[in-house]
Amino acid sequence: MRILVYYITLIFFAVACNHKTVEKPVWINASSSIQLPDATLQFSTSAKSWNATLQSFSQPIPLLLNYTNTGFTIKLLNKEGVTEGPAQIILSNSSQYFNYDVQLLNKDTNAAKKDYRSPKTVNPDSSLQQQRILHQIDGSRNIISINGNYFNEEEITLSPKAGTDRAIANEPLSAFYVQAGSCVSINVKSSYNKEKEIFTVTAGPLKDKYNNKVADGTLVAFIYNDGERTYRVEATLLHGVATVFIPAYNKNYSLFAKVNETISNTITLKP
Repeated sequence: MRILVYYITLIFFAVACNHKTVEKPVWINASSSIQLPDATLQFSTSAKSWNATLQSFSQPIPLLLNYTNTGFTIKLLNKEGVTEGPAQIILSNSSQYFNYDVQLLNKDTNAAKKDYRSPKTVNPDSSLQQQRILHQIDGSRNIISINGNYFNEEEITLSPKAGTDRAIANEPLSAFYVQAGSCVSINVKSSYNKEKEIFTVTAGPLKDKYNNKVADGTLVAFIYNDGERTYRVEATLLHGVATVFIPAYNKNYSLFAKVNETISNTITLKP
């Protein structure tokens, strides 16, 4: 019985020796915030076998630990920026853990400007107004303030010139569009091919009130009458012009062109 008690005592003594209490390392260059990725943190301790992790609010960040004569230093393992915000340095030795609260900051921002527009397409028939929201974001997805504000919102009036533009010159996804408006007048003219006995009728160039050529694909209806019957033929605009060909059949026609509610002058077609 005494031998059993003796061995049990030895076991408890060995376990107690293996779980020796380790004092919390002293952070020598302690600071409430650290700038990454170049920050080197110095700790003083006589113990060995430490593990170090930087726990941000979103994920753990691996650290590189190097021992010194008085303790150890830790720094970022990967030389990249981080998501800024509150974090904890977590030091562990065996089953003991020590936490240090810090605020993470990036040394270099290299922020890129983001310019969002709504609507992406405007038309002078309705409105040339756009809402713009500006913000800056760095490579680590941190939003950087612009003159003290993180988001700057404003309304702008675009130029009525039709075309494609970019809010940010080298970013295709920032493109927005000004469409041409509706035509304000239609000019129609014709010519006669005696050999083929065909009238060539042209409408255009059709333009909106800002002198933009009306959009390609716009439907133009040509309506003509020979005194007995009325005919209709359609064509679509290309570069502001629509053309149709009408057989003469030795007849005279009165003709006008129409785009939605806009109607041209009436012309006479004679062989």
